[in-house]
Amino acid sequence: MQTTFLGVGTAIGGVMFAIMGRAVSEAGPSIVFTFLIGAFFALLMGLSYAELGSSVPSCAGGAIAFVGRAFGKKTPTFIAGWFSWVGSITDCAIGSLVFALSVNYFLRWVEPFTLAILTLIVFALINFRGTRSMSIVQLALTGVLIFTLCFFIAGSSLSFDANRFEPFFPKGIFPMFAMVSFIFPTYAGYESITQMSEEVKTAGKNIPRALFLTLIVITLLFVGASIALVAGAPPEIYANSATPLQDAATYFVGPVGGAIVSASAMVATLTTINGSMAGGTRIAFALSRNDFLPSIFKKVHPRNRTPFVALSLTVIIAIFFVLTRSIDFIVYAISLGYSVTAIMVALALIRLRKTEPNLYRPFKVPLFPYIPIIAIAALSFMIITMSLEALVLGITFGGIGLLLLFLSKRIRKTQKTEEPNN
Repeated sequence: MQTTFLGVGTAIGGVMFAIMGRAVSEAGPSIVFTFLIGAFFALLMGLSYAELGSSVPSCAGGAIAFVGRAFGKKTPTFIAGWFSWVGSITDCAIGSLVFALSVNYFLRWVEPFTLAILTLIVFALINFRGTRSMSIVQLALTGVLIFTLCFFIAGSSLSFDANRFEPFFPKGIFPMFAMVSFIFPTYAGYESITQMSEEVKTAGKNIPRALFLTLIVITLLFVGASIALVAGAPPEIYANSATPLQDAATYFVGPVGGAIVSASAMVATLTTINGSMAGGTRIAFALSRNDFLPSIFKKVHPRNRTPFVALSLTVIIAIFFVLTRSIDFIVYAISLGYSVTAIMVALALIRLRKTEPNLYRPFKVPLFPYIPIIAIAALSFMIITMSLEALVLGITFGGIGLLLLFLSKRIRKTQKTEEPNN
């Protein structure tokens, strides 16, 4: 149950509080089906994580460990790690923005983008000192998130009007599918449960169970929140708003509703920032330790024992995303990072079924190999329906990553060649 609770908290994060206005503006009431489609895609992705998380529990680290087990220290493993790092960095950026926008909801004189950058710097200093987040705090804040969404759903009953679901497809049926890639970051992250495989008792049984229970809970919350938003308030209240749930809650129950939603978002996103920053730093450190990135990224501070170079670069890139001042761009970047990583995990599942057929698998993906192939197709569909800016980012970031991989291998090859001559 604790594992499921932590998975729910990781999945909800701060994205939900930022995307709903734009999503409903594009898809209209059909956004409800968009979340159901997103849940189906997340299920396809989660099945691969469930099998690998239950059969390779000794390799904590989630996606990188799974792909590394299948392909070794080769390019697919690097791609999984590199884009997982992108997902963590952008998750960190969106968390800081949701926090800043929630503060701005109370204090209108606060400039949110500046506050978001200051928040990232503060958490960089916290992570540099090696402060650990306690699981009890994570559990408490997950409880706050669940309470807030339930409060939001219940509050909508005060102004619920089923007529607001008409027309159901105001801009046609295509936006319902196109918006899947935009709302998918609300689901992306729940598979991080597999990163706790070494800490979970009877991981082979409990990891798959926790994954599916988490998906059920967050799907109910997301679909419920989308129904509440559409039927509880007219679109002009929240359309293209940076704080859509807060504005809608104010319409439902008055200023106290917006204050409750904004305060809980402000508090809960702090763990998103801290967790994403720490996770991103560990990914960059692991990539360097496995010879995928230059050795400078695995430098550890002698006193605090933190990989300060990896941490610094993670924060600098997160600040860059904040400086774009585009929530949509950051959200698509999160989706891109997690989608590419999930494709690599599905490929790892297919390869391990062939290379290690006798591996003990407490849980097996049904209808193999069709399910992972469909998952790859679904994730690829999401990638091609993203914004042009996100696609350019993916190509650019991928190119930079491959360049760093090439330089890292070249440097190490040169060092090995020179060693016998010294």
